Amino acid sequence: MKRAVICFTRVPKPGQTKTRLLPLLSGEHCAQLHRAFLKDLSILYRGFDADLFVAYTPDPHWQELQELFPMATSFFPQEGEDLGARMKNAIASVLDLAYDSCILTGSDLPLLTAAHLESGFAALEQADVTFGPTSDGGYYLVGMKRLCPEVFEKQSYGGSSVWENTLAAAQNAGYSVAAAEACDDVDTPEDLRQLWQQIAGNGSHTACFLEEIQKEGVTL
Repeated sequence: MKRAVICFTRVPKPGQTKTRLLPLLSGEHCAQLHRAFLKDLSILYRGFDADLFVAYTPDPHWQELQELFPMATSFFPQEGEDLGARMKNAIASVLDLAYDSCILTGSDLPLLTAAHLESGFAALEQADVTFGPTSDGGYYLVGMKRLCPEVFEKQSYGGSSVWENTLAAAQNAGYSVAAAEACDDVDTPEDLRQLWQQIAGNGSHTACFLEEIQKEGVTL
């Protein structure tokens, strides 16, 4: 089986990434935190049995991502008018390369493990589409064996019913759906505080960064 993972990300730059963590963190700290997330993901993907594609928000400094993900098969800019279109186009581009299955995830996932990814690929062995839910009502992972475009059409993102609405869209279009394991992303200050309680002292790039900024006076 030929498997692919797409990592959806921005280039970690102050003022352009993790801005919902302001003002708990400075713009520079937000970018450094995102960079720590990416370093931890790079370690995960380096040992995972799938080809990695990095789809980035268009940025003239995208080559920084090559340094963070030297093992990636390819890098390409996201294309589309909204998040749904960008995800659809990215998955379509990779499936066109004759992969048997493709999973797309975000980049603000410091708790992501190989088990989460494997659960997505396992779900695709029995269904057309898989989603990995988050506790805030969204999803961190979407996977397909063939493009299912209706999943991404007429969807609004960012609310508490994203996963529920997208699941309904897939089922209404006649696709079978199986869930991957749940995993939470990090968007808000409360998310970050909860993350610290879970990873403190585990030696990851993210944990080490959070430890350092607390020494500088940030309260988590």
